[in-house]
Amino acid sequence: MKSIGVRNIKKVNHLNEFDEIEKIIQYNLCNRGLGKVKLYRQMESCVNSLNLSNTIVIVTGFPVKSAGTGETDGPPGALALAYALQKLNKKAIIVTDKYSESLIRAGAKTLQLSTEIYIFNEYKADEQAEEIIKKYKPGHIIAIERPGRSMDNKCYSMYGEDITDYCPNTDILFIKAKENNISTSAVGDGGNELGMAKIKEIVKKNVNKGNIICARFETDNLIVAGVSNWGAFGICAGLSILNDKSLMLNEDKYEEVMKEIIKAGAVDGCSKKRELSVDGISYEENLIIFNKLKELTERERRKSLT
Repeated sequence: MKSIGVRNIKKVNHLNEFDEIEKIIQYNLCNRGLGKVKLYRQMESCVNSLNLSNTIVIVTGFPVKSAGTGETDGPPGALALAYALQKLNKKAIIVTDKYSESLIRAGAKTLQLSTEIYIFNEYKADEQAEEIIKKYKPGHIIAIERPGRSMDNKCYSMYGEDITDYCPNTDILFIKAKENNISTSAVGDGGNELGMAKIKEIVKKNVNKGNIICARFETDNLIVAGVSNWGAFGICAGLSILNDKSLMLNEDKYEEVMKEIIKAGAVDGCSKKRELSVDGISYEENLIIFNKLKELTERERRKSLT
């Protein structure tokens, strides 16, 4: 298992809380070819929009073709966000595909979520996108580690493998969201995820096979993280700070969710093995990022009490 040296992250000073969150979650971007990404206040904009919305649709699930199942990046972040939104008395709907359905259901059961789970079907994509918008009337739709269609209308893995047949076209949901003036956000870490067109020139120039895999749809807000789960955890941290509430999972629940989704079939997207790592990064190093975000929220809560 590779080490990315997250213990060496230095505490950021003289930045507001959202800037500090972004600094934490963007660790490891250079290893993804995305070290040159410079986006302005995307985390703050995303969190504020979510906070103003009563109903949020979360789209996740990245299928691993050779394993016939979803990966460990995406669902944990989506579940953590649904948990935070539930604690804020907001309605969350998680949209996924058949490859990640068992993962989401296992995690939702572990967290005792009331979240509705909606399974997207390739053959009814247009119809289902319309149904989701009309039925739930979301104020915000967010993708967390979800494959996006490239310029040739295909979906690719980070290695350039064509996975289109495994990816119901959830881009359509975001296209219809824009047509209906619904705010959109995305979290990604490689350039091939839905919403990453906001940084398409960087992806094409700096990411391996970026000119092939780069997603073509641009969301209103884009959170670029070293691992997409980190981006989702960062959003939860932002919501915690904004609402002066503890909305993040505790460490035990985080570990339990990871173990349960692996039991349900999840694999690491790099190793293709059923293990606690994410994108080839050990559970222990993922936990360091998670705890840095949690420590930040707790520090800000202590400030509010003084």
